[in-house]
Amino acid sequence: MNYVTQLDKVRKDKPLLFSYRRCPYAMRARMSLLSCGVDFDIFEISLKDKPKKMIEISQKGTVPVFVYKGLVLDESIDIMNWATEQKNNDSIKINPHDLAIINSMIKINDGEFKNKLDLYKYTSNKEASLKTRYRKECEVYIKNIDERLEKQEYLLSNKFGYLDMAIFPFIRQFFNVDLKWFEEASYINLKKWVERISISDLFIQIMKKPII
Repeated sequence: MNYVTQLDKVRKDKPLLFSYRRCPYAMRARMSLLSCGVDFDIFEISLKDKPKKMIEISQKGTVPVFVYKGLVLDESIDIMNWATEQKNNDSIKINPHDLAIINSMIKINDGEFKNKLDLYKYTSNKEASLKTRYRKECEVYIKNIDERLEKQEYLLSNKFGYLDMAIFPFIRQFFNVDLKWFEEASYINLKKWVERISISDLFIQIMKKPII
């Protein structure tokens, strides 16, 4: 993973990822590419001044956007899937037996949970009762994950895998809304899972600030 600052000097024979450091979708794209050993350049966008080249490539105007030899992927799950098809990393290869639960959990995470998370995150602290309501609605999903982690360290086994990578950035976004509340909450298994991933070399590496 190599940050670039000038798009006109990017090598066309090397994968390029348009990213934003704190975006959960971009986080899981970076984790998947890095964990699968893909050598890629990364351009950190500014939300206030998105690069024209990115908009030309993907009119969605959101990150991540992955470009490589004519291939354009602008959905984070598509980027994850492409990465797993490249250099081998058995830890994030999908076991066909797990496919149904993986698809189900990601669908809920990216849909219903993300919608409630946005309400929780963007409701003003001055609207305390409303913010608490949205947090409790998020907790229905959070509780299910905590229970799943009761007998194993990660979501599908005792090894970090594809599903952990896909969901973790959103759980991280949830607990960062009110870190004090999260630290005092009773979700012991979830908190251990969050800590394990947060201190991993992989996550530390993908969260390094670009040197510009």
